[in-house]
Amino acid sequence: MSKRPNEKNERIKRHYIDYRKHARQLSDRTLDRELAALERFDVWNGRKDFARFHIDWAMGFRAHLEQAKGGSGKPLGKSTTRAIMATMREFTLWLSQQDGFRSKIRTSDADYFKLSRRDEAEARAATERRAPSLNQARRALDLMPATTPRQLRDRAVFALLCLTGIRVAALTSLRIKHIDLAEKSVTQNPREVATKFGKRIDTFFEQGFPEAEQALANWLTHLDETELYGPDDPAFPATALRATAAEGFKAKGFKRAPWKTTEPVRKIVNEAFACANLPAFGPHAFRHMIARHKAKSCRSVAELVATSQNLGHTDVLTTLRSYGQISRERQRALITGESLDGDVLDN
Repeated sequence: MSKRPNEKNERIKRHYIDYRKHARQLSDRTLDRELAALERFDVWNGRKDFARFHIDWAMGFRAHLEQAKGGSGKPLGKSTTRAIMATMREFTLWLSQQDGFRSKIRTSDADYFKLSRRDEAEARAATERRAPSLNQARRALDLMPATTPRQLRDRAVFALLCLTGIRVAALTSLRIKHIDLAEKSVTQNPREVATKFGKRIDTFFEQGFPEAEQALANWLTHLDETELYGPDDPAFPATALRATAAEGFKAKGFKRAPWKTTEPVRKIVNEAFACANLPAFGPHAFRHMIARHKAKSCRSVAELVATSQNLGHTDVLTTLRSYGQISRERQRALITGESLDGDVLDN
């Protein structure tokens, strides 16, 4: 196979990515995944001119992916394979409508970039996501130190995740004015906060976490009274580094700017659970924690809808489908009428 890029193919890929970015308004992260899928196909196909497309390419590529391995050396997951094939399907559809390709590629050719029904079902099957229980989250929060300013900040980050299940990108872009302790709310204004799909999300604190509310209040008080931060300053500023002759760069105080990546939040959460001798849950696990708790405790459909809106979902089915999984034991108890300890559940 040729390793040298085909100039014609490279131009076509660039035009396609521009179309997806500006016409379909896809994120840079999604575009990177799509470009990687196109490159994977192009390399496998020996850089042959896209204009010579044949359905055998699609069927051969599908067979290739079934045997392909990822960076870890393990076979590609069905969901990964499905995403790659979906990209190729969209690309082929787009290509069939471009000048110079209409007579060579039919729209129906894109259908060959599909998994079998069995593989499609397996790719769509929801895997059980690990998430902490409310008590585990409380335990980890209780054990987090709160002596230094950095510890106050880190504890407040963990607390806000407990209270809202906010997405990490949104959390790192919050400003102080977006958090209202009196109303117990966080306003995720897409003009200022990095929300998913640019949606406005009004989030209110979950019940049962008074210690988390206090941790958040202590941090905001510190920002106001000690750091002299204003409403437009970041709610969770990045750590400042100072150069010293003896120790090199050393953490000292805060920048008046948010973190540039979400990795510091992941580190804070991982370490908090580790210090409590609990599994290393990530920030996203708080969303699963809240949704699962509500799926068990909600007393009305309206409460489920409110939870869905709190998580930023347009449709309550998204919440139930993506986050509302219950354990096999809980499923059995609900269906058979027996509690987990063997007692009969009340009807």
